Amino acid sequence: MIKVRVPATSANMGAGFDTLGVALNLYSRMEFEEIPEGLLIYSANASEHAPRDENNLIYRAMKSVFDETGYEPTGVKIVQNSRIPMTRGLGSSSACIVGGMLAANVMSGRKLSYKEIMHLAAKMEGHPDNAGPALYGGFCVSMTEETETIVKSAKLPPTIKFAVMIPDYFVATRKSRGALPEEIPIRDAAFNISRALMFRDCLISGDMKTLRYAVEDRMHQRYRKEYIDGMDEIFEKTYELGSCATYLSGSGPTIVSVLDKDYMEFNSGMRGFFEKNSHQWTCMILSVDNVGAALCEI
Repeated sequence: MIKVRVPATSANMGAGFDTLGVALNLYSRMEFEEIPEGLLIYSANASEHAPRDENNLIYRAMKSVFDETGYEPTGVKIVQNSRIPMTRGLGSSSACIVGGMLAANVMSGRKLSYKEIMHLAAKMEGHPDNAGPALYGGFCVSMTEETETIVKSAKLPPTIKFAVMIPDYFVATRKSRGALPEEIPIRDAAFNISRALMFRDCLISGDMKTLRYAVEDRMHQRYRKEYIDGMDEIFEKTYELGSCATYLSGSGPTIVSVLDKDYMEFNSGMRGFFEKNSHQWTCMILSVDNVGAALCEI
């Protein structure tokens, strides 16, 4: 049996569109076995709409590795137990892809390196900002070239935590990405480049005071907020409660705040705010996962 644990991820992180991401200590756990024949898929917590045939994302990720290595399994059994909410902007699809690929690589005789798996995952996902931290952990900057995907991962201290605010509705990634313009003014591109670079430096160096300005974005959040109920007022409240930086996670609708103190006070304050304003949101405080995907064969 092969066991894989893959962390949730939060990507884009303000100005770092399709580039910046961080791994969080919320996990999807998967077990894999090669069986005599067929395909068996069991899911404890995933959506009831998740396919249980060859269209299943985990299996499709496995199949891409089997095709790459030339391995043909007799049959596959997959058991998934995930705490990562689906279609909420926390990397549930990347967790499935990375977990499936790692397991398939073991079944194939470990023919692919992590770097090769990373490139396959980025191609399947369409961008590397979730797959990078899902595989390598930590705070990641990622880029994809034609033949390789390059990820630079940095460990963050345990004092930095992430308040993850999740609504009771989802926004389809395709719909959210479709709201983005085909072109943006060069001044907005320059604005985002400066903020993304500064955000990385501030988070790694611990300059939490400047982080609030470095998280500003002109490329995607302003276009996506029409799908996020009360996004502006939620952002404003997070800063009142001491957020160092607040941003839309991935394509949303989850909103994330970066904290360096008063974690439980922030959590309590946001929960009270949501209850008072009849917002059906949950708030949890998560730590960075500096390990990434963990795999064992028993």
